Amino acid sequence: MTTHCVQRSLRPSSLAMAFACRTLVAIAATLMVSACDQRHDAPTAVEPQRSPDHAQHFAPAMTTVGSLALEPFTFRSSLDPYSILQLPDFMIRSNARSDIVMQRSVFAPGAGPWHTHPGPSFIYVIEGQIRQDRVTKKGECVATPVFGPGSAYSEFANEVHRAVVVSAESAVLLVTRLNIPIGGALSTPAADPGC
Repeated sequence: MTTHCVQRSLRPSSLAMAFACRTLVAIAATLMVSACDQRHDAPTAVEPQRSPDHAQHFAPAMTTVGSLALEPFTFRSSLDPYSILQLPDFMIRSNARSDIVMQRSVFAPGAGPWHTHPGPSFIYVIEGQIRQDRVTKKGECVATPVFGPGSAYSEFANEVHRAVVVSAESAVLLVTRLNIPIGGALSTPAADPGC
C-alpha cells in the first residue's frame, strides 16, 4: 500500500499542549467511568451523529477487549463559558456556551473519510493501532506516528484529517470533544485532498 503523506512527527507547540492533552484525557476517562458506573433512570447518552461517509468506517456496533464488551457511546452536555488557568503549563478558555462531547468510538481497519471537527478533540486509544493523515495550514499532507493502546493524541479544530486504522483489529478510542456548537454536528465531511 502506497501513501503520499510525508511521515514525520508532529511536535506539540509546547510542553503545555502535551500536559493539556494528558490532563483532559484523564479527566474525560474519569468522567466516563463515573457516568458508566452510576445507575440513572433517565440516560444521558445520545446517538452518535454520523454522516453517511463516516458510517462506512465505523466497526460493527460492539467489539470485545478480553472479556469486556465495548459498545460505542456518546454523552453530550453544554458548558457555560469557562477559563482554566494553571500557569505556566496549562490554559484553556471558552468565551461562549458550547457543548462538550465524550465518546467511545470503534473504527474498522483501513482509512476513514476526510473530515473536520468544529473544536479540539483529545483521544485515548484503548485497543488497536491508529494514525492520522492531516492536512497542515500550508496544505502539506502529513501522517502522524501510529498510536497504540495507552497512547493519547489530539486533533485540532477545523483541520482536515482522517483516521487510518493500521491494525488487523478495530481501533477502540475514548474521545473528548470541546467547543462544539450547542446541538451542532460533531464532524463535517471534507473533500479528498489527494494525499
